[in-house]
Parts: sequence; C-alpha cells; structure tokens
Amino acid sequence: MASITGSVGQGGKNRSDDVRTVQHLLLLNRDKLTPLMPPVVSGVCDAQTLLLIREFQKRVVRLASPDSRVDPGGRTLRTLNEASATGGNGNGGGSSTPLGGEPLLEGLTLPSGPAKVLKEILKSAGIARAKVTSVSRTAYDQARIMYENCVAHGAEYNKNMYASAGDKVIDVYEANKTKPRDTVIELMRAKIVELGPTRVSTHISEDYYTFDVAPSSIPGTKLQAFEEAIRAHKAVTKLIPPPVDPAYHIEIPKNSPHL
Repeated sequence: MASITGSVGQGGKNRSDDVRTVQHLLLLNRDKLTPLMPPVVSGVCDAQTLLLIREFQKRVVRLASPDSRVDPGGRTLRTLNEASATGGNGNGGGSSTPLGGEPLLEGLTLPSGPAKVLKEILKSAGIARAKVTSVSRTAYDQARIMYENCVAHGAEYNKNMYASAGDKVIDVYEANKTKPRDTVIELMRAKIVELGPTRVSTHISEDYYTFDVAPSSIPGTKLQAFEEAIRAHKAVTKLIPPPVDPAYHIEIPKNSPHL
C-alpha cells in the first residue's frame, strides 16, 4: 500500500515524492475519473492534480465537502490505495494469469485478431485481466469524443494529441463553441468526413485495429512489464502510453502476419 509523509493537494506540504505517489494512484484510477485527463506524474502539484483529487473525493470517496487534499493515513489515501488494488473494476486486477493461462478481456469487445494479441501481451507480462475502453469509432463518435475533451481540457491541450488534420477539427470547435452541443459535434463530424477520417484518428481506420486499454485495469506493479510486452509484440506497430494518451493506445495493422 502506497504511503505519503505529508499532505498533498490544496494547502498541503506537497513534497515532490509524495505528489508523485498521489499522481500515480490517480493514474491507476483513471477509469473512475473519465472524461478528465490523467495527471502527468511529475512531482508537481498542478491544477490538474488538484482537480483529479477533488473529483476522486466526490465520485469515489463520496465526501460531502471535497477539499482537494490527500492526507497521510486519511480516507482519501486509503480509498485511492484500495481502488487501485482492485484494478479499477472490483475484481482484484491480479498479477498472474488465471488457471489455464488465459487472461480475461473486460470492457468493450475486440475482434479475434487483436484480442489474441492483447491476451498474449497480458500473459507475457503476467497479468490476469485488462479492460478495453475504446475500439473502432464512427466519425460521429470521434467528433463527440473530441468535443467532450475540448470542453474538459481546452483546445490547446487537445491539439497536443492530434496531427494537423485533428487540429483542424479542433479549430471548428473553437470557432463554434458557443453554439449548442449537438450543432458543434455535427460541424466537427462534417470536418472529419471532409478531411478523411483516417487522417484524424486511426480509431476510424480501415487498415488498423486500434484500441485503448485502461491504465487502472493494470496492477501498479505491472505497468512497466505491460508496456514492455506491448512494445515487444511483433504485431503492434504503435503504442501511445499515458500520460501522452489517457489510456494505453495500441495500433495493429489488419494485414499483420503476427495476428
């Protein structure tokens, strides 16, 4: 169980090592804080870290008066530890594969090829299960997700996640953000179609299996092994890990001989 030597957050002592500990625990609990972006594990108690602490206190700890602070031995720290130990889904996460050696995939359903690859990755890393949080998307789904992220974090933050085509879709949001939600999403969807969906996101590619795995579904002691196993698998051509992406973003060519 992770511990801290001093308080972290609003009005806290915010020692660098303690802040990193809390940020890491928040990262492990990413699923409970969507659509907010996870913290950068930097050791600096920034505005995003304060926001995530407060949201965790509201949603998970259910404090009547969240204070954006984590105290040594306090209820928020205890709940962060307990929630991260369950892998974010209440089943214990697990650091070894179940009897029979077949890891479990939870969340959204993957096609058989990428499901096989992900199970091989989990088995190699000694992980019992993982949660898939995003798979292939329609142009509307992509527009909705980009809209919600822009509302939550601002346009400039989201431009760091996309190439030039994605930036043009975000520019549509910026130019129309005072209009009704559905109107803005439709304008963004139209821009995605105009630009070519695959230029905006490989989640809507005809050539790649693209999916995300929740960091909170991976035991904290296995995060490094999981990332190394992803990079080592011959079918995977691209990985974007947290905190660059909110989740482990994985891309596999549909014509890969390693499926």
